[in-house]
Amino acid sequence: MSYYPPNQPGYGYPAYPPPQQYAAGVPVGGYPPPMSAPAPGGYPPAYPPQAPPSGGAYSYPPVGLPGYPPAVQPAAPYGYSVSQTAPAPVQAPYGYPAPGAAPPVAQMQHAPTMASMQHAPTMMAPAGPSYFQPAAGMSNVPTPQQDAETIHHACKGFGTDEKRVIGVVANRTPEHLMMVSSVYRQFYGRDLVEVLDKETSGHFGRTLHYLILPPLSLDAELLYNACIGAGTNERCLIQILLGRTNADMAQLKSMFQAKYHRSLESVVKSDVSGYLEKLFVVAMQGMRDEMGHYQYNVEADVHSLYKAGEGRLGTDESHFIHVLCNRPDAHLRAVFQQYQMRYKKKFTKVIKKEFSGWIKTALCYLVNWINSPAHCIAKNLEKAMEGMGTDDQSLTRLLVRNRTQPFLNSVKAAYLTKYKRTLRDRIKGETSGDYRRTLLAVIGEPEHSA
Repeated sequence: MSYYPPNQPGYGYPAYPPPQQYAAGVPVGGYPPPMSAPAPGGYPPAYPPQAPPSGGAYSYPPVGLPGYPPAVQPAAPYGYSVSQTAPAPVQAPYGYPAPGAAPPVAQMQHAPTMASMQHAPTMMAPAGPSYFQPAAGMSNVPTPQQDAETIHHACKGFGTDEKRVIGVVANRTPEHLMMVSSVYRQFYGRDLVEVLDKETSGHFGRTLHYLILPPLSLDAELLYNACIGAGTNERCLIQILLGRTNADMAQLKSMFQAKYHRSLESVVKSDVSGYLEKLFVVAMQGMRDEMGHYQYNVEADVHSLYKAGEGRLGTDESHFIHVLCNRPDAHLRAVFQQYQMRYKKKFTKVIKKEFSGWIKTALCYLVNWINSPAHCIAKNLEKAMEGMGTDDQSLTRLLVRNRTQPFLNSVKAAYLTKYKRTLRDRIKGETSGDYRRTLLAVIGEPEHSA
């Protein structure tokens, strides 16, 4: 849940405030952070080209501003009509409740069903991961000061008490761990990430490193490491860049710029090319019509995608990218279903036939994510563990980034349905030692449990 899931039919991840909003490692101003609309324009240009109405650009409506929609509706893209229905309520970024709303505690206790994930209404709240503070009644959770002290004593002196470290780091929410890190620095004058990196190593050390970092900071670091140095980790780029909400993508780009003093787009473009680069660039614009402001025609998109692929010699790759990255998720699910009914072929099969290489992998991931984020993550977890050896980097990355309990419950249910075995048993068979204990704690099923 994607961490985030980790939004959902998202993703992304919970939108944390830009770095400048932190004081001593703790976010200032509370959650959720205010949403800002993406800058007008973006890549690719509107398809087909159109002139903005008098009064300003309309490539993305001013989210959250009073008085919206404007009295004069913007012109619709060619072939579509502007929705006459009242605009849907503003979506809170990645799983956070709208400003002033009470946190959805019930979602911590009752994970969404698979049916609700697959057949979500058009204006549903994000179905991907979201992080919450402990629910009411969870008074037994130690304070950040107590957890900081526990970790300090576990790492103090000769050797490390790994079990005590796991007990804290693998069993707390990201928000709680951010406060633990701040308290640790205040009390002991050391950075907690550096302490754990020094005290641990291997797959176990990497898992703790991923867990202790704030989710958005972790995503920025993973993207940077995927592009810098010898080779490119395309799978990491696919899992982090695709499926995010517009607001979350804007937060990620802001975090990356503040952390590495380079734009995310420039770093990614310098390391990939071709249609994979074009897909990532479009995704990084964060301009998907999430709110369904236009009434798209399912039949028209089914026909255009057929003509861009199976219905012609060669493939119009750009049209596939444009439709998959700009239409609302609910609309695309209807398109995939109608395409299969008309042409007797799942849409992922179409992509596998028309594309090759990493662009094929990326588009299949995006289609699977749009259809059902939980099933998408379950499938990628199996891919990380199947065959000879285990892709431990992918396994750790997928579990840590999607570890919010409601979403993770859906992932475990999807995994059991698809592969006829529990995710817990699969992980136990592929890992060992402290690394295994940490991953099992992350999914909420400690090694000693039945």
